Amino acid sequence: MGRTADAPPPGAAAGPPGRRSLLRGLALGAGGAVLGGAGGIAGGRLMAEDEVPASAASVDSWEPPERQVDIVWSVDTAARLVALTFDDGPLPKWTPMALDVLDEARIPATFFMVGSRLAAHAGLVRGRLGRHEVGNHTWRHDDLSRLSRAAGYRTVHRTHAAIAAVTGREPVLLRPPWGRMGGTTVHVAAQHGYDIALWSLLVQDRALHRDPQRMIDDVVQRARPGTVLLAHDVGQASRLEAVRRLPAMIAGLRGRGFSFVTLSELRRAAARSGGRAAPAAP
Repeated sequence: MGRTADAPPPGAAAGPPGRRSLLRGLALGAGGAVLGGAGGIAGGRLMAEDEVPASAASVDSWEPPERQVDIVWSVDTAARLVALTFDDGPLPKWTPMALDVLDEARIPATFFMVGSRLAAHAGLVRGRLGRHEVGNHTWRHDDLSRLSRAAGYRTVHRTHAAIAAVTGREPVLLRPPWGRMGGTTVHVAAQHGYDIALWSLLVQDRALHRDPQRMIDDVVQRARPGTVLLAHDVGQASRLEAVRRLPAMIAGLRGRGFSFVTLSELRRAAARSGGRAAPAAP
């Protein structure tokens, strides 16, 4: 159903036509080094076939994730469904404001919560998440691409436990902070049985927040069936403005015939209709 972290099977297309020959010739080595089947690129020069870059201790030491991990930007479906997601909470003022809007509209959303904030502000959300989904956003909004496997596991696992304790439900999705996919991200997701959730459309834009109507129109007009919308329930002024404009965005999307579901519900709906997770844009 989803785009996976594993390499494509032999003979399968690795990406859009313009990238296939490049992707077929490259493999990602340990430490993030790019190695070529008949030589690679290091420091802007062509590497010899038997040369190993200093940043990669040994390609032979690299291990694949423990299970297949789907990476979802959006889903391929004809159903007019969208998933509204929020990152970085919970925090006072913002998160209750977002929940109030969702309660008034009677729609679900998916909250990717920071574990330390959830532990400190559990009272903000306890009892208010019945229709909503909660995903993992690490303990302190940590950059998984810069952490060791052990440190990455700790920040994700600690957040997993906090979500389960507060909500009574174990999360099944990880959204890496800033969407950074390098380093340990896929491995720690696999260790927890997670898939990775990214997004396909921002609900806020710093260039548009001073023109609220343009910001609303941008979201409403660009949404497509299977879109994953990204909002924030903490942050800068542009993000707060977007939360304030959520009622108008919701009304506009409903006016175009869209319904709202959690991200996991969106994936299940696509699977039932024979859809799949949409690939990344070229």
